[in-house]
Amino acid sequence: MNMNTEDPSHFFIILIAEPANETVKMEPKKNEQTPENGYAHGAYHWTLERFSAVSLIPLMSTQAIYGAHPICDGLLGVVLPFHLYLGFESCIIDYIPKREYPRLHRAANWTLLGTTGLVMWSCFEFNTNEIGLTELIQRCWTA
Repeated sequence: MNMNTEDPSHFFIILIAEPANETVKMEPKKNEQTPENGYAHGAYHWTLERFSAVSLIPLMSTQAIYGAHPICDGLLGVVLPFHLYLGFESCIIDYIPKREYPRLHRAANWTLLGTTGLVMWSCFEFNTNEIGLTELIQRCWTA
């Protein structure tokens, strides 16, 4: 018996209406859109958000304890923009749904991707050619 596991209401209808020796093929209608990202995409996104948030804790505490260090600057220049990217991506998914605003959704995603890349490149340049993110945070904190 083939059942659509995403919609549990079909389960009860099939059990009541279907004879025991038949199988029912449940296929979407031709003009019905299927979701391009399933539950796995949301689970991976949630896991990456939590991983990036938890990884910021030791980076910040290491800065506070040991001071400026190039490894902390490099990791912070990658993890912080990635964490911000995931947060803003969630906002785009929630508030600019693809099914209602397909062009705006695509433009917002590309804008976010481009700005995140520019921020990561800027962090790299600032860490290698200037004082670094850790020293900047320390100077701002003591100013």
